Amino acid sequence: MYPSVASILGACAVLHVAHAVPAPSPAPAPQVLSSLSSEFTSATGAAASALPTILGSWPSLQNIEKKLGFSNGSDSNLANVSESALLIPSYSNFTGTNWNVRFYGLAYKLPNISTSDLDSIINDLSTNNLNSTQQQLLQNRTQDLASIPIPSANLIATVSINGTAVTNSSGIQLQQADDVGEIDQFVEVPGLGSGDITQVQVVQTGIQNVTGPGNGTSILVPTSGISIVSDIDDVMRITQVYVPNNGLFNSFVQPYVNVPGVPELFAKWNKSLPGVAFHYDTTTPVELTRTYVDYLFNNFPLGSLEMRPINISDPSAILEARQDSLTRLYQTFPQRKFVLVGDTSSSTLLSAYPQITMQFPNQTACIFIRNTSATDSDDKIPYSTKEFQNISSSQYFFYRTPDDLMNIDVTSGNCVNSSVPQNVTFGEQGGVLDNAAFRSSASLGWASVLVVGVSVMIGLLGV
Repeated sequence: MYPSVASILGACAVLHVAHAVPAPSPAPAPQVLSSLSSEFTSATGAAASALPTILGSWPSLQNIEKKLGFSNGSDSNLANVSESALLIPSYSNFTGTNWNVRFYGLAYKLPNISTSDLDSIINDLSTNNLNSTQQQLLQNRTQDLASIPIPSANLIATVSINGTAVTNSSGIQLQQADDVGEIDQFVEVPGLGSGDITQVQVVQTGIQNVTGPGNGTSILVPTSGISIVSDIDDVMRITQVYVPNNGLFNSFVQPYVNVPGVPELFAKWNKSLPGVAFHYDTTTPVELTRTYVDYLFNNFPLGSLEMRPINISDPSAILEARQDSLTRLYQTFPQRKFVLVGDTSSSTLLSAYPQITMQFPNQTACIFIRNTSATDSDDKIPYSTKEFQNISSSQYFFYRTPDDLMNIDVTSGNCVNSSVPQNVTFGEQGGVLDNAAFRSSASLGWASVLVVGVSVMIGLLGV
């Protein structure tokens, strides 16, 4: 059983002797796998990728600092602002001697910024005519957007279990943060018990040499078992990232709404799968970590979380970041089986999931992809299934609702619900490609398809 959110996020005590252990180095992907750039070689793919989304329109760190009047954290106005730290929920593996705990987060300062300045950071977000509930949600979710990273920060970490320290007062000296204040490293920590656990346990982590909040969690993951790796937006919560204005509005202004049936599905997996662990992954910027943590762990089993690195503003770099996080996870737990959950609106996952499956063919149990275009008429953007032609059709399943997955026995290697038609073309499909205008223009060649496709997208999205 997972402990309560309150007990997990409680104060962290101080430490014992710990030894730095390098993180697993990513293995190269097979050369036969296509790159992100090749994913959008066709005309309709290029048109779709050019559309702004919640991810693509996110400003760079430099743009945020410029809008707020700061420069690389060196502005004199920041001198009296307390140092803070963000620890993103992480995972730990057993090395054979001790537990290898991942410390993953950000060192930053949070200056006092007006609400209007915070709103201005978010490109294309209209904040006119909001009711009081929406205004409050917007303020709560944007409060961390003004985080100014502390380059090369030196942080001292703590670890405890249920409020009891497992390390001494000297703490763990982490490796120096990078030039945008981020840390991501494994440290071997004695005193966390043996590695013969059969279900996930939770430890509390913290940063002791900062004034602002620095508490986090790490899950101790059994050596064997099943890991659920799930995207969040439009898999677990309704975001509609494929409708740019809706994606921003649902992320910053509206109450978060679960995709119906997903909490029940994850609860069933949590109860029935052997040694189950949950790993949540999103390309939402790291500044929104606390918003996502509050949502996730009040609706779903506790787990680890991967956020979009602060130094990524170019959507073309997102696939590499996701591939790296998956590779690290697979290499950290070589004896575990992975169930990968995503949706058709995420082009990065439609590439990353088949790639990681080919790279580690014996570790992926199932790939489940929610077909958002089949259940949401607002999803007009085509998606590509061509990467799936390189893996077995028994290993992946495009589902419509979580009910389609309820009776699938992933422990036996059964990944397909035969009652749900698949129609995977190993090319671009869905969205406006199912529109009559596209079908009738097929004989006109790709140049004409591009013109028709862009016109349909612009008309449907009101651009």
